[in-house]
Amino acid sequence: MTYKIGIIGSGNIGGGLGKHFANAGHAVMFSSRNPQELQPLAEQAGPNAQVGTVEEAAQFGEVLLLAYPFGKTPEVAKQVADPAGKVLIDANNYYPGRDGQEPGEEMEEKGLLESEWTASYFPGAHVAKAFNSIPAKTLADRAFSEGVPLAVPFGAADQKAKEVLEAILASIGFVGVYLGDLSQTKISQPDEKLYGKQESEEGIRKLIG
Repeated sequence: MTYKIGIIGSGNIGGGLGKHFANAGHAVMFSSRNPQELQPLAEQAGPNAQVGTVEEAAQFGEVLLLAYPFGKTPEVAKQVADPAGKVLIDANNYYPGRDGQEPGEEMEEKGLLESEWTASYFPGAHVAKAFNSIPAKTLADRAFSEGVPLAVPFGAADQKAKEVLEAILASIGFVGVYLGDLSQTKISQPDEKLYGKQESEEGIRKLIG
């Protein structure tokens, strides 16, 4: 099955994964404030890709990949008019030096992990956390590999998010390793056990223990 995927944030992670998605047959819309600047990226991705504003990509996608600086989530959420029913794949990480202290203070105050904090801004969406623990270059290089597939640890808020993400991962030659719901995703955050790891499914499962 193929999906319409809106890419919110078209840098190394969003741009690279968007090209993979398009190559796998999904319809992709890359987005930014200046969509025309993304035209070369869309041309590299091929005929399944187009460009638009964040608002247009949010409307276009039944699946949205969130791949922008973590602290911009409140601003992005205002541009996603109706997230209810969409599958959101959160690929972001919180880095206080870049994103400021406010998100960290809010997460601590409310007792939320990074994925849960992001999900709170998109009511009614089916949220998954994935791709955040793996370097962009590895994600770019290991798709559609004929060898042992790269394992992508992920959490999912519900069954729909889990099933859609697993299907998308399989379509680009990766294998998902389900961590549990969003409350189980701390292990993939920066400086945690799975962060930066580039492993097979067996390797990830050994690390999880």
